[in-house]
Amino acid sequence: MAAQTALEPQTRPGLSTSQLIERFVLFVALIGLILTGLPQRYTTEWWANILFVLGGGVESLRILHRIFAALLLAEAIYHVLAVLYSRFVIGQGLVMLPGMGDFRALLSRVLSNFGGNSASAPSYQFILKFEYLLVSLSVLVLGITGIILWNPIAATKALPGAVIPVARSVHSDHAMLFIVALVLLRIGIALLWRPNRAEIFADQPAPALSDAILRARRQRFMPVLVVVAVVLAGGLLWYLTSEQTAINTVPRRESVIFAPQALPETGDPHIGEVLWGTLRCAFCHGANGEGGTRDEPAIRGATVSFAAFFEQVRVGRGEMPSFSSSELPDGYLVHLWAWLTQPQSP
Repeated sequence: MAAQTALEPQTRPGLSTSQLIERFVLFVALIGLILTGLPQRYTTEWWANILFVLGGGVESLRILHRIFAALLLAEAIYHVLAVLYSRFVIGQGLVMLPGMGDFRALLSRVLSNFGGNSASAPSYQFILKFEYLLVSLSVLVLGITGIILWNPIAATKALPGAVIPVARSVHSDHAMLFIVALVLLRIGIALLWRPNRAEIFADQPAPALSDAILRARRQRFMPVLVVVAVVLAGGLLWYLTSEQTAINTVPRRESVIFAPQALPETGDPHIGEVLWGTLRCAFCHGANGEGGTRDEPAIRGATVSFAAFFEQVRVGRGEMPSFSSSELPDGYLVHLWAWLTQPQSP
């Protein structure tokens, strides 16, 4: 039977147990990311507050979002390895990637529908290839931008600080477009087009190989597969856990603060903008520091010195609570101050 991998969209014919499990993991990861990501984008909506309560609070929801993101990354790594195995051991080509014939079939179907002669047009199985391409590219974009946002401080050691707000915008906007496109495609596939997935692999069957050839190929490929898996998983794990991140996901040791342990001139406003969206400061002072809905003061564009800003945050004043170094390290305050005091464009 032709080799297949679980990220191929479309359902029942020819899917093995491992592929069904992989599809289930992908479904759970995407649904989890949607339910934990949307309320972080639309924090002021009533339904977002309900999800915050059900998720155990903002920080708990963010931790859950990261768990589902890690699950999606693990699924993506497994799928890449499965595709490599299918290609180099079984000899199955990249059947699910659309080619020129699929674009011609799409054009033929569109012209036939406009001309009223849809009976002679090709079947809709090419839709499954475009859905596969959509899922693959979207997971790639969301994975890259998500990894950057997971640890923005580490990312800026290799990338310019301006990459951080760009990654946040692309991650959020692309996620919304991906959700809408995937839902519309699924509705069309289930109710209108009903493509036959089996026809795709019937047109390009895997070559018939003897047991001896398969065994020899496995012996050559499996060591390479193990090395690639260890490098990908180990490198990703090292990056995600190598240093402090912008979101407080693990308890930090308490220490007495006598003076700022960072210089004001080292602050990066791009990093500060990302940090602002991850902290509870935004719930009172607004998503962009423009002021809260209960007359909390606007602080974006302030001309306060770093010393006064540091004292205000550490000591608190009036209705504003104090923030300890365990929640807001000195290095975070430097970046936040650089962003808050950045001159506003007219």
